[in-house]
Order: sequence, then structure tokens, then C-alpha cells
Amino acid sequence: MAHSAEQAEFKVEVKRWLKSHRLDYRWVAEQCGVSEITVRNWMSQKNIPPLKQQLLEKVMVQMPSAMPAELAPEAEVPGVRVNATFALTVQITPEMYTRLAERAAAQGLTMEALVAQAIHGLVNDTETDSAAVLRSRKVILPTNQ
Repeated sequence: MAHSAEQAEFKVEVKRWLKSHRLDYRWVAEQCGVSEITVRNWMSQKNIPPLKQQLLEKVMVQMPSAMPAELAPEAEVPGVRVNATFALTVQITPEMYTRLAERAAAQGLTMEALVAQAIHGLVNDTETDSAAVLRSRKVILPTNQ
């Protein structure tokens, strides 16, 4: 019975942490390598498996606190959507993608290298080649609609 009380308390803590970091069950599912419905089942009726609970505990300790809501930017750049957790996802309009691709090509870079350089410059205030430092793991090209 004590185990169930510990699980219930942990689930409340996870929900609170997710809300404060503006994350959802889909994000938890991606981190744990399971479906979102599995996470929903864990959070509502089933116990979280011990290894998945350890993973969540580790992430919750290591991930920096979320930006206070009053400091979070509400207005974003038109045509750009950013989701940053441990990975960075940027969704842009097809027109903006084309402009960036043209700029990358003019500089003899891939789109990934151009973005990596821009991020590296923001972090380090330098214009060094960051291709060796930052690597792209996934690029989703815009669909034609």
C-alpha cells in the first residue's frame, strides 16, 4: 500500500513539474520511448515502471527550471515556432525555409550548418565554425500544401 502512495505522490510531482516547464505527456512519452497513451495510463491508473520513474526523476532534477510565465515571450517571430527542451525544434514557413536555404547555399553551407553556426554564435558570441560542435539529428522539410 505504501508503494501506491509513493506512486501517487510522484505522479502529482510529475504533473506539477510538467506544467511548470510547459511540457506534456507526449514529451514524457518521447523521453521514455513509449506511446502517449501509455504515459496517460501510468498517470491515471497504472504504476510507472521503476526504470521509467528513475529516468523521469533524473530529467526533473537535471533540467533547468522553466522561465517564469511573466518573462516568457508571448509574441514570436511570424512564421517561426520554437520548442526547446533537451532538443530544439524550429518550425518555419516554406517561404522562410527557402530564404534560409538560399542563404546557406550562398555561404557554401548546409541548412544544418547554418543553423548550428547561428546558435553557436548566440551562445558564444563568436563566428567560428561550429559544425564540429553542434550536429543536427533531425530535419523536417516543409510539405507542399
